[in-house]
Amino acid sequence: MKANNRILLGMSGGLDSTMSALLLKKQGFEVIGLTLKTWHLYPEQQEKELNKASALAEELGIEHNILDVSHSFTKEVVDYFCNDYLNGRTPNPCNHCNPRIKWPWLLKQADELDCYYVATGHYVQKEQENGWWYIKRGADHSKDQSYFLWNLDQHIIKRALFPLGTLTKKEVRAMAIENGLSETARKAESMGVCFLGGTNYRDFLKQKERNGEISIPHGSIQDESGREIGKHNGLAYFTIGQKKGLQLEDKNYFVKSMHSESNTIIVSKTATLATEWLTLTNFQLPPFLESQCKYPVDIRVRGIDIVPSLPGIIELTPDSLNVSFSKEAWGITPGQSIVFYDEDRVLGGGIVK
Repeated sequence: MKANNRILLGMSGGLDSTMSALLLKKQGFEVIGLTLKTWHLYPEQQEKELNKASALAEELGIEHNILDVSHSFTKEVVDYFCNDYLNGRTPNPCNHCNPRIKWPWLLKQADELDCYYVATGHYVQKEQENGWWYIKRGADHSKDQSYFLWNLDQHIIKRALFPLGTLTKKEVRAMAIENGLSETARKAESMGVCFLGGTNYRDFLKQKERNGEISIPHGSIQDESGREIGKHNGLAYFTIGQKKGLQLEDKNYFVKSMHSESNTIIVSKTATLATEWLTLTNFQLPPFLESQCKYPVDIRVRGIDIVPSLPGIIELTPDSLNVSFSKEAWGITPGQSIVFYDEDRVLGGGIVK
C-alpha cells in the first residue's frame, strides 16, 4: 500500500488543477504535481503551458514533474482522431485519451512516486456501492465532465480523487481570488480538442494531408436511389445532416449517411435525422447489468450539458449493446460516445456502431 497522504495531481496550469492542488494541501495531503507533455499542433504554445504549470506549482510550494508521453499520445489519440474522420466517423478524443493515456500514465507515475491517490480537476464525483465504484455528475451540472470518464476501469476510479466535484465553477474562481491567484481565476478556459490549439479540425486534417502524413481520397455523392449527383473532397470533411460544402446544384440536399468501404456520401432532401435506436460497440457496464435483458436509463449523447439527457432502454446481446430511445435523438453519428445514467450516477456507455 502506498503512502495515503501522498497524492499525485494531474496539473495543466489552469484554474481547476491549480485549485485542486490548493484544496488538497489544505486537507493535509502531500501533493506532487505532474503535467503530461502530449503531442501538440503548436509546440511553442504547449511550452508556455508547461512553464505556467511549473510556475504555479512553485508558487503553491509543491513538487512538479513533466512527463513526455507524446509518442504514445500520437499513436493512441491523434492517429485515432484522424482515422475516424477519414472513415466518416465522429471521434471523441477525450473519451479515447482518458482510459488509454492520461489515467494509466498518472497511475504509473503515482506508483513510482509512492502515491496511492491520483487527483484531477474534473468536475465529477465518485461513490461505491456493493463493491463497485461509480463516477457521478459534479455538483455544477453546467461544468459536469462525467460524460468523458464513462470508460475508466475500476482500479482507476478506486484510486481517483476529484477535489472540485462538490463545488461550482463560481466558487472555485472566488476561492482562487481569495488565495491571491487572481490571474489564474481570470484565465480563459481552454475549449475544444487540446492538441489542436484552437484550430478547426478540418484545417488540421488538410495540413496533415499537405504534409504527406495522411491521404484524404475524393469520392462519389449519391442520392437515395444510388444515382451519382456529385463528388466530395473526402468523408473527413462531412458529418450527418451537413449541407455546407456539398457543392450540389440543388442546395436542399443534406448528408444522410457516409460509407467508408465505398467512399460514398448518400444525400437526401427528406430523410429524417432522428434516431429511435442504436447499436453500440466497445461498451462498458457494471456487472449487475450484464445479467439483465433490459434496463431503463437516462442517456447522454453529447458531452455538453445544454443537450438534455433522453430516457431510454439498453438491451445486452452476446456481442453488442442495443439502445432504444423513448424520445427520438437527433443527428447521432458513428463514433460518438453514448453514456448511460441512473440519475447522477454513470452506469456505463459505448461507441455508436
